[in-house]
Amino acid sequence: MNLVKKILIVHGDAKMKRRLVLMLADAGYDLRAFIKPDAALETARVEWFDLALVDAQLSGTQDFEFVEALKKIQPTVPVVLVVPQLELPLIVKGIRMGLSDVLPVAHDLRPLLRRVNSLLRVNTAAGAEDESLSPNEIAEAEAVLEVLGNPDIGQSTDPFNTPDFRQELMRGAKERAMLEAKSERLEHEKAALEAELKTLLSQNADALRLQNEFTDLRTQREMAAAAQALIDQKARALAEARSELARERSALEEERKKLATSTQSVSPFGKTPDELVREKTELDQLRARLLAEESRLREEAARIQHEGTQLAQERRRWHEDLDLLREQENNLREYEARLRQLQAQLEADRVLWFSSRPQSRSPFNDDAAVKAAWEKLQRATDLLEAERAVFRDERMAMRELEMDLKRREAKLEEMSGKLTEQEKRLRGLPPSTTHSPLPGAVSNPPIPVKKPLSRAPFEMAKSLLGRGKGDQGG
Repeated sequence: MNLVKKILIVHGDAKMKRRLVLMLADAGYDLRAFIKPDAALETARVEWFDLALVDAQLSGTQDFEFVEALKKIQPTVPVVLVVPQLELPLIVKGIRMGLSDVLPVAHDLRPLLRRVNSLLRVNTAAGAEDESLSPNEIAEAEAVLEVLGNPDIGQSTDPFNTPDFRQELMRGAKERAMLEAKSERLEHEKAALEAELKTLLSQNADALRLQNEFTDLRTQREMAAAAQALIDQKARALAEARSELARERSALEEERKKLATSTQSVSPFGKTPDELVREKTELDQLRARLLAEESRLREEAARIQHEGTQLAQERRRWHEDLDLLREQENNLREYEARLRQLQAQLEADRVLWFSSRPQSRSPFNDDAAVKAAWEKLQRATDLLEAERAVFRDERMAMRELEMDLKRREAKLEEMSGKLTEQEKRLRGLPPSTTHSPLPGAVSNPPIPVKKPLSRAPFEMAKSLLGRGKGDQGG
């Protein structure tokens, strides 16, 4: 008797899965169809399959991950990989993985059905080939059919209408039904035994895990017992030390009582208790004043440090302005030298012109270009004088700022010396030589706002000088 073969279908396309299910169910197979691979693996853990049809493009799986997982659960199940189109690398990889076949899925599914039948019904196909009828057997069958089809022959001559034959048929049908029921029962018992076996394996794994945990707990218990013994030993030593301290404390209390009784009226320093209390109060007040003075000194030192930082910044800015003034002075000197050179060249040209044209008239009244150049020279000279005046004013302002910075530095040094002397006095150290304040020193003088230096006169003078040279060249 042939049992119904069970096939697992896992395909990501719902329409193709439905087509495969309809085709194979019509062929008489028991089917379990899934779209998600996780549900298929869960079913494979509790049911045994004769064949598995797996889609090569399952969502969420890559590089035959589902096939490997299915082979771990059921190592002997034949797996047929269903692909939309045959590719040589995929076929080679499937053969290396141990797949039974790689089949393409097209509009016609009959080749797939024939391949499934050849994989699942090998014995049936072989038996059909072996049981082919010979010519003699075919002739005998035709003779029997003629006898059965002849109406002249009575029912008594029908060999299949005997009671023994009908009883035999009924007995065969009953045996077949009993065998089918027994097979189904055996299938259920097999599934139950497999589930029980898996349960026992999981319980065995849990038991091993519990045994390992029990071993760890026993080791921890031994370590805790050793630590508790050490703690008890230290506790006993601590109790002995406490008892010894209590005895020493009681002895000290007795000695103090004896000293108190012997010196009730006079202290060891020759002073009464009231005087000692008053001196202690005065000392506490003095300590509070010292703390307040110390905090004030800290604040004053922080303020002096902040002012020193500001002075350093002012000094840095002053040096930058001084460098800028030096650069301007160099530019003015270069500009003055160029003006002198231009003036000397104009004088030489004027002498040359007079020597070449001995007229009594002035060349500045006749030659407009020379006259314009002379006027430009006069304007450039006036600009140079104005820039010199501005430079002198800025130099005076820088000198005043430098003197102001020096006065502020002297003031800071004086305040720092005072703070040092006061701190030494509070700490009881001998005072050092004090620094007398500078006359006319003012605390925290306002910082003057300096006028930003401008290069506009230099640029204007250079443009005038350039135009004068252009006119002269023309």
